[in-house]
Amino acid sequence: MEYYAHSLEGEPPEKWQPLEEHLKNVAEMAAEFAGVFGGENFAVPAGEGHDLGKGTKNWQAYLRKVNEIVDEFADFFDGHPNHAAEGAKLLYACSQQAGKILAYCLAGHHGGLPNWNDAGRAALKEKLAVPPAEISFPHVLPKLTEALPFVSDGERFGFQLQFFTRMIFSCLVDADFLDTERFLDPQRTQQRGGYPSINELHRRFWKEFDALRADADPELNVNRQRELVLTDCLTAADNAPGIYSLTVPTGGGKTLASLAFALNHALKHGKRRIIYVIPFTSIIEQNARVFRQMLGNDAVLEHHCNFITDDKDWKHKLAAENWDAPVIVTTNVQFFDSFYANRTSRCRKLHNVANSVVIFDEVQAIPVEKLKPCLEVIKELSANYRVTTVLCTATQPAINYSDDFRAGLRIDTEIIRDVPALFANLKRTEERFIGTLSETEVAERLMEHNQVLCIVNTRRQALDIFTALPESEESIHLSALMYPAHRSEKLEEIRRRLRPENNLPCRVVSTQLIEAGVDVDFPAVFRAVAGIDSIAQAAGRCNRNGLHKSPCQVSVFAFPENRDCSFFKQAAQTAEKLFDRFPGRLTEPECVRDYFEEYFWRNEQRMDMDGIIAYCRKAARGEIQFKDLARFQMIQSATVPIIIAIDDEAARLVNALEHAEHKGGILQKLQQYTVQVYPYQLTEIENWLENLPPGVWVLRSAELYSDSTGLKCTPPQGDAFFG
Repeated sequence: MEYYAHSLEGEPPEKWQPLEEHLKNVAEMAAEFAGVFGGENFAVPAGEGHDLGKGTKNWQAYLRKVNEIVDEFADFFDGHPNHAAEGAKLLYACSQQAGKILAYCLAGHHGGLPNWNDAGRAALKEKLAVPPAEISFPHVLPKLTEALPFVSDGERFGFQLQFFTRMIFSCLVDADFLDTERFLDPQRTQQRGGYPSINELHRRFWKEFDALRADADPELNVNRQRELVLTDCLTAADNAPGIYSLTVPTGGGKTLASLAFALNHALKHGKRRIIYVIPFTSIIEQNARVFRQMLGNDAVLEHHCNFITDDKDWKHKLAAENWDAPVIVTTNVQFFDSFYANRTSRCRKLHNVANSVVIFDEVQAIPVEKLKPCLEVIKELSANYRVTTVLCTATQPAINYSDDFRAGLRIDTEIIRDVPALFANLKRTEERFIGTLSETEVAERLMEHNQVLCIVNTRRQALDIFTALPESEESIHLSALMYPAHRSEKLEEIRRRLRPENNLPCRVVSTQLIEAGVDVDFPAVFRAVAGIDSIAQAAGRCNRNGLHKSPCQVSVFAFPENRDCSFFKQAAQTAEKLFDRFPGRLTEPECVRDYFEEYFWRNEQRMDMDGIIAYCRKAARGEIQFKDLARFQMIQSATVPIIIAIDDEAARLVNALEHAEHKGGILQKLQQYTVQVYPYQLTEIENWLENLPPGVWVLRSAELYSDSTGLKCTPPQGDAFFG
């Protein structure tokens, strides 16, 4: 009797994949993946045992029945068997320690990592209590080792154990997918890999970077300081792997300098890839574009919820499945959610994070309610999975370990050798609190400047100030409820007006979307009161390139009635305590440190609102609730995309979408015309549409706003089309 793992449609069994071959291939591949972090002794038995349930006569009869093959197995058919749990039962019977770890992986290698205890039959404990089916396939049970490849870290052991189990699961499911694909769809397999090496990326980077340096004015102070930042990064890159911080004020060139560090460090220490984790989708496309310019399109994978690949871009689609590209640009949401997920599709890529350089941009942007679970992931990757971590920020928060903050990180090295001197040398602004102003008074202050940026916390505030300005092309409004193509047009117009050779009037009112990394340079900035980190980011849009006479003014103001949400209120209240202590110096490291110590430490009880750490501690006995851990989400409220088909090109794409067989490429192009709204906002739009008078109206505004929700629901002119 011949036992098979996979059949080929329309082909006789002689051309099917033998079960023995599949188990061997998956074991070898999983061991290679896990060998990076010392887990091969667990990965081998996981691979050898994951499909042992296909070794029953019933499963073999089922495989033949669906292929309409009649042979010696026909009489053993007894319905559609679930093969995944059978190998789990066999390994658990061999060892209730190592076998339990592997049982999670084997039982969940199709449906996802299960809970140990659960209300229904889906619980692993219940599955293992059922005697295993008779495995007629000739096999030898894998030898199990009880020795874990990491040292127990006291009360963190439960976290370490569930993390290790998840990483072995990642190795197993990726190996299983890849071997199955290689047999069933060899053309798809051929699309994988073929990436440039780290050595080649290093060569490309320095060729491009040297060209940029040749065009930069060496006499400009900002450029001299950026060279010092680069020098410190290259010096530190030779040091041993660990947790690094890179503290550079806005405009100091930390994005490219951190990439230079990562490439040099990866080359010296044999790191496999570079992963750039960014908090805001508003700047991830900008950074990914920079990396592609420096490294080439074939090296960079952009992976986040708003990125849709072209149907024809198979290489990118396949790389997104398991992150095997040399450079990954992703979001906090994609990165941290994956390390608490239990589904195979989310966990498959995790093993490829091991032995990488992972750069967290603006790490202080992690929501305080999620801080402890996120820091635990960073800590574990750095301690036991050969990851070099770089906490890259303009406002390094107080997340260092201390007696007062035991959840903090033990940072090995600050890359910048003299942080206070760098901040002093790059100081181009003075930040002062100027008191309480109404929206009309803010608009009057803005009119005193030829070029000025005003940043506020809500869409309503931005619209009210913008409306109070005289109607003119000199006044520009920015909001996250503008579709990306429209925002890009506005930003290009802003940059055109700000160029020294043009020097045109330009008064911009924006929500905080412009704060994080957007490359604009104003001689004056107004900022509604917020956290010190937000004020520092706003200051980064002021005299960014040192072209204006220093110091330029960053004016912080409050509204008469604080209508901000609780997040902004708490951050603002913490910041306000520092205004008198640090007049004109709100972005200096000492002020920033005091702010984060106060803000983080006073909120320590809120740093794990989902109770994730408590779940992990209970896992120390091997009773892990993977489905419950998967409730962790960086962002709880998912948004809904709406296509604003006002532009002729957008309308053409929408019409093409209706009749297209392959929609991926069209959807990718339509992202530039898409606004993300919350479900309750979508309901308001739908209610508004239902109440329109007879006829079809055109929404000609590229923004959406209303008094109650921040959505514009009044068509400003004409009738025609809403998309």
